[in-house]
Amino acid sequence: MHAYVLPFTLALTGLLATSPALAADPNGPIGPTATGRVLAGLSTDPNQAGADKAGVLGGYTKKTAQLWDTFEKQIGQPMRDWAKTELRRTPGETIFYPFAGPDFPTAQLLYPEAGRYVLVALQKGGRVPDLQALPKDKANTYLKTFRAGWESFTLRGFYDTDDLKRDTGKASILEGITPAFMAFAVRLGYTITDIQPIRISASGDDVEVHPGDKGAQETWDSVRLSLRSAAGKAVLLDYVFLDLSDTNLKKHDNERRWIERMATNRVVTKAASHLMQKPFFSVVKSAILKSAPTVFQDETGIDYGELSAAFEVTLYGKFTKANKLFIEGIQRSLAKAYKERKDIKPLPFKVGYKKESGSCLQIAVRKTP
Repeated sequence: MHAYVLPFTLALTGLLATSPALAADPNGPIGPTATGRVLAGLSTDPNQAGADKAGVLGGYTKKTAQLWDTFEKQIGQPMRDWAKTELRRTPGETIFYPFAGPDFPTAQLLYPEAGRYVLVALQKGGRVPDLQALPKDKANTYLKTFRAGWESFTLRGFYDTDDLKRDTGKASILEGITPAFMAFAVRLGYTITDIQPIRISASGDDVEVHPGDKGAQETWDSVRLSLRSAAGKAVLLDYVFLDLSDTNLKKHDNERRWIERMATNRVVTKAASHLMQKPFFSVVKSAILKSAPTVFQDETGIDYGELSAAFEVTLYGKFTKANKLFIEGIQRSLAKAYKERKDIKPLPFKVGYKKESGSCLQIAVRKTP
C-alpha cells in the first residue's frame, strides 16, 4: 500500500498530549498554522510551541528545512514543472488519491489549482497535536520522531505503510498522520483555517463532520483540513481512513457508493503495492476504470492491459519489472509496452519504488466514444 515511511523508533506509552481545540486566529501563536509551521521546520518562535522550547526548535528547524529543500530540488520542483505541460487540469476540481497515506504534496504539486483533495488510506488521522502542552523533553522527542518520517519522505517521496502502522500505534508519541498533513500544508503555502474530524455519511453521498466527542481519539480517524491559499482561495483537504478492499466495501454500501462517487474525479495513485492488480481490490479499480476522466499512476496502479483498454496511455521513464519485493511477472503488459512503444517520454524526477530500470509513470486519458 502507499508507503508512509515514518520510522518512529521511539514508541512511548502515555506521552500523547493532544487537543482538538484550535485557536480562533489561524495565524495566532498556537493556531493550527503556527503548529504546522513548527512541525515543518518553518519556525523558531518559542511562543508557537511553548516558551520553554526555544532550545529545542533551533536545531530541529534547521535540519527539517534542509530536508524540505532537498525534496524540492530533487522531486518537488521538477514534478511541478513537468505537470504544467503534461497534465490536463481544471481550476477548482477534486483530486482523488486512493492508497495515499498523508502524501498531500504529490497531489498538490500535480494539481495546484484544485479546490479539493481527497486522500484515502488505512492509517488513522489523529487529533491535532498541542505542542505547548508537552514538557520540553517530550516535545523534543515528539519533534525528533516526527522528523524521522519527514526525512524519509523528503528523500524518497513516499511513505511505508507497515512502518506507519507500527509507529503510530497506541504506544507511540505520535497519534496519527494529521500532523503530517499540517506540516505539508504550510510548506505548500497554505494557511490552515480549521481542522475537523469527519466520516462518510450514511448515504455515501459525501463526508460529513463527525458527531462524536471532539476530545476522543476515536472520533478523529478521518480529518478535514480547511485551507486558504496565498491567493485567498479556499481549499479542502479531506483524509479518509478506509479499508479499500472488496471485503470491506462490499459489506458497507455507503463506503462503496462514496468510492464510486470519488472515482468520477481525476485520480492519482503511486507506491500502492500493486493492490489494484489483485482480485480483492476490484471495487475501487472498477470504479476508476468506469468513471475517472484521467489517471496518474506508476507501475503499482492498475494493470496496463486493463488501463489501456479504457484510456489513451502515455508512458514516461523506463520500466522492465517491478520492485523485487513484489510477485515476479506482474505488469508484464506494461513491460512489453515499454519495450515495444517508440513514443515513450522522459521523466525528470524519481517516483515510486526503487527499481533496476528507475522510475516510470503512466498518464491515462479516457478514450472518447
